[in-house]
Amino acid sequence: MSGSEAAAASAAAAAGEANAGAGPATPLQIYFALASSARAAASLAELQFLICNDSRALLPFRQAMLLRRDARGRWRLVCHSGLSVVDETSPYQLWLEAVVAWREGQAGDDGRQAGVIEAAELPETLRADWHEWLPEGLLALPLAGPQGGVVAWWLLARDQPWQWPAHAADAALWLVELQSVYGHALWAWLRPRRPWLALKLSRRKLLIGVGLLLLLGALPVRLSVLAPAEITPIDPQIVAAPMDGVVKRIPVAPGARVSSDEVLVEFDDTLLVNRRQVLEEATRTSRADLLQAEQQAFDDQHESRTALAVLRGKLGEKQAELESIARQSERLQIRAPGDGVFIYGDQLDWAGKPLQTGERIGLLADPEAMNVTVWVPVADAINLQAGAEVRVYLHVAPLHSLAATLSETSFAAQPGPDGVVSYRIKARLDEREGARIGLKGTAKIYGQRMPLIYLLLRRPLASLRTWCGC
Repeated sequence: MSGSEAAAASAAAAAGEANAGAGPATPLQIYFALASSARAAASLAELQFLICNDSRALLPFRQAMLLRRDARGRWRLVCHSGLSVVDETSPYQLWLEAVVAWREGQAGDDGRQAGVIEAAELPETLRADWHEWLPEGLLALPLAGPQGGVVAWWLLARDQPWQWPAHAADAALWLVELQSVYGHALWAWLRPRRPWLALKLSRRKLLIGVGLLLLLGALPVRLSVLAPAEITPIDPQIVAAPMDGVVKRIPVAPGARVSSDEVLVEFDDTLLVNRRQVLEEATRTSRADLLQAEQQAFDDQHESRTALAVLRGKLGEKQAELESIARQSERLQIRAPGDGVFIYGDQLDWAGKPLQTGERIGLLADPEAMNVTVWVPVADAINLQAGAEVRVYLHVAPLHSLAATLSETSFAAQPGPDGVVSYRIKARLDEREGARIGLKGTAKIYGQRMPLIYLLLRRPLASLRTWCGC
């Protein structure tokens, strides 16, 4: 048995058990049974079903209707006796809603009081359909909560006319009590579940709360900002391409230690070898031409002297090119100018890559000389001064922090590695345990002590000034 069916039988069962073997239940017993069932309703739908169907145990009626306001404030039929589903588009429902709206809109307090509605009282547009939908008697009972507001209208229709107010011998006398019980039960289900809105503070408590907030707002705290950080070398030597060429190989692994004069980069010598062979052949040809011209100079000294000067110039040019190629051959290998670690990308990325003169390949750095480079976004920047405390949390050791001291702040902002316009800040490491060049993490930079209210409102105030310009 469903919850609605159980509620439908509860009043009659309670009345029968209360007077078993002693005759039919009295209206008082039925009233108490209905009131108990209304308080025990497990859902709003169950309560509405009880109002429209179980109330028949108190007095007989043909139809019972319950109407509540929707989100737009209009009355809507939500439950009807004998129906499990209400058709929202039926003409009967639209007519009932119009009757309730007319009843509520009556001038004075009578429009919100319980009473009998007669067909003769209705406007002509509603009066014409009365006998099509309802019998002769219709009683309208507004259901209100403890605060006085009407939460629903309960309509009862029967074939006999209603006598209202009811006399003492009529069971309808108990409808007034049921009206109050049903109204309170509906109000309890429909009221907003926001008890904190009903919290009432005394003036003294309010002043104490404001005072505590002001004290907390004046509490001095240190400003701080979090920003991405990286361990970088101090004064590294740039390893750049000494000439135009193609990288043949890099024999040193990335980040490996190298000693002075060790080969770091080798360039491909194919072009130089081919040019040297062509120039050597051209030099031999120029030397032969010069020798022939010198032999002919004995016969025609004037013309041979001019030719000799031209040939000597061409031979000198070829020899100068050969000497240039020889010097370039010496630069096919880039050697380490000192001890350190060679920092660059992947070996395979550089093999076969063409380079121009001066293009950077990597860095040669002292592994013990390192600091922290921090990129602080412009929106998060605070007033940072040299000597500020910095804590560095590396990704490889998130539970351990390194102490550092701010040593340098860039004058102007520039795009950082992630493309965000930031200030570049350098900090000197005071602790080096577990740190090495290339590790990344997060740096927390501490600024001056300011009131807590300034810390909370700093970003909103900055955004407000950006928006309004004041």
